[in-house]
Amino acid sequence: MTRRIGEWMAAAAVATMLVGCGHRERPTPPAPAPEPSPTPATPPPPPPPTINSGLGDEEALWHLRAALNVAALGCGQGPAGAGIVTRYNALLIERKAVLATAYAAEKTRYGAERGALDRHMTQLYNFFADPAAQRGFCAAAAEVVERVAATPAAALPGFAVTALEQLERPVVAPRMAIASTSRTAASAPEPASAPATAPAPAVMAAATPTASAWRIQIGAFTGQAAAEAAWARATTRVPSLGGYSPIYQPVPGKPLVRVQVGAADDRAGAIRLCAAAAAGGFDCMPVTARR
Repeated sequence: MTRRIGEWMAAAAVATMLVGCGHRERPTPPAPAPEPSPTPATPPPPPPPTINSGLGDEEALWHLRAALNVAALGCGQGPAGAGIVTRYNALLIERKAVLATAYAAEKTRYGAERGALDRHMTQLYNFFADPAAQRGFCAAAAEVVERVAATPAAALPGFAVTALEQLERPVVAPRMAIASTSRTAASAPEPASAPATAPAPAVMAAATPTASAWRIQIGAFTGQAAAEAAWARATTRVPSLGGYSPIYQPVPGKPLVRVQVGAADDRAGAIRLCAAAAAGGFDCMPVTARR
């Protein structure tokens, strides 16, 4: 009997141990480490303000006229370039009234300070004449000048704001790329000094065309007296034109006399002359001395 009680008690103890083992909690696995949040991409910097920023609609139209004038001067003699010249000249003739209003707004902006508008127009022409941007600028000008022809005169000032954005994009983009490269180079660790090398030879500048290869034309007037009066007004408005001698050229078969200014050796010189003429409110048509 005693033996059976012992066996029973031993069996009960084993059963208790098994039950205890069955209810033991399993250890909780560690939580996975949180994934690092992705670093937000740095947005590209906004384009810097330019000479075309903050303009009213009428002033924007005068700047658009200047940009297309630069395109007429410098975008080549191929089909695209010829189309720009034709459309630009049509703009001067067909939208004369709205352009006169635009010029008055630009002139008011610079007030009566002598030479202020002249300097501004020189800066504006130089902005669009940037050699590094010419391929993209000419492509944009070919598109814009077609849209100008399809835009009613009354809508041109509002249209000019968006057209200027398209025209200045290829001018601003290379400058932003250079600025970005400069910032990256400035933040990079300074490389080990390299052994000194001889400086690279200077690149020879391209030869310039023969003297007076370019002229600009500031208008065609009825008769010699009217042409001379127009030149007198031009030199009064823009004293810098006084350093040039006018060329009066009769139009065959018509009672008109063209007023041209010569002595521009190259495209850059023609652009300077056109900027001066624009400051005086005169049209600028590029011509060559052979014309």
